[in-house]
Amino acid sequence: MHAKEKRLIKQVKKGDDAALEELFALYQPLVNKVLKGYYLRHYDQKDWQQEAMIICYEAAMVYSERKGNFAGLYKAKLTNHARTLVRYHTALRRRTYNNSISLERINLQGINEPKRSELAIPINDTYNNFVKSLSRLELIALLTILGEMSVEYVIDQLNIGATQLLRARSRTIQKMRNVLF
Repeated sequence: MHAKEKRLIKQVKKGDDAALEELFALYQPLVNKVLKGYYLRHYDQKDWQQEAMIICYEAAMVYSERKGNFAGLYKAKLTNHARTLVRYHTALRRRTYNNSISLERINLQGINEPKRSELAIPINDTYNNFVKSLSRLELIALLTILGEMSVEYVIDQLNIGATQLLRARSRTIQKMRNVLF
């Protein structure tokens, strides 16, 4: 271990943020190499770098010269953390799939799809308030989302532009999400 590295680790343990940034910069090639092997859809480069800096701080805080070199400790902690994040996100995806039931199974169990007349009856005040919050164009968009009107009919017969309808559908879906979630 170099004298500079020892000095930086001691300063990090004393709470020196500048020393942490310098130590982290010193190990940037290691960070890039380790993180190149892992991919998480919702993590960008800045997220990985922030996680890596936190791991660098943790490694510096627990590092002891008697137990080996800092590079080995940092690489092991960084690799373990990346694997943990991948396992966590994989488990979340599996949970979604595990909790789903196929439509065939639902129909076999006797649960039937609601009839159109049942869908036409407002379920509660939340639904009524949602529908009242929509503009005329958003109501038309809702009808296309529900399959009550075709997009072609709306564009051709009601003279609503495709882009205008697309934007209205997007707003309607966003309002629906806000009401439901």
